[in-house]
Amino acid sequence: MTTFPFFRSGSSLLLIVLLVWLASCSKSSTGDPAPATSAVVGTWVVTGYTIDPGVDLLQTGKKSNDLLAALRDLPNNLGADIVACLTTTKITFAASGKVTSVPGPKCSTAAIDTNPVEDNASWKLDGSKLTITDSSGSQTYDVATVGNTLQLSGQEQEDYDGDGKPENYRVTLVLSKA
Repeated sequence: MTTFPFFRSGSSLLLIVLLVWLASCSKSSTGDPAPATSAVVGTWVVTGYTIDPGVDLLQTGKKSNDLLAALRDLPNNLGADIVACLTTTKITFAASGKVTSVPGPKCSTAAIDTNPVEDNASWKLDGSKLTITDSSGSQTYDVATVGNTLQLSGQEQEDYDGDGKPENYRVTLVLSKA
């Protein structure tokens, strides 16, 4: 897909981060018991965003698994508003199957729309797979719940090091009850 130079722009980095999260289609199982629908219902905020194996998005020679930290480390505090927006936006999974989101206060100052889930989307849980459908189509994730934490995971193939050889990554978005 895209190599690291695309990430030199904060807007571009955020777009890729969101596309990775929204477009990851999971094909593997976590092996954990399937969560109950009631465990997904509620209002959530992003508290973690990881990738495995780690990547060197900033080309510092140091790989990281924490994508929120990578955004925070962007030069000139470029990612601060993006992280603030992502971590304060409230995403609600209603029992009716509707997803709504309320952007956090920093979303208006972020370089682009950073809402992780399109407002007025729908969701469906089938075993340990959560499918979110919006105007862009459907994305399916492995889902796990632990206490007040909801984890959405998926596989992606990307060429983060720019060597022309895409590698497989597991991307996980961690949401906590708001």
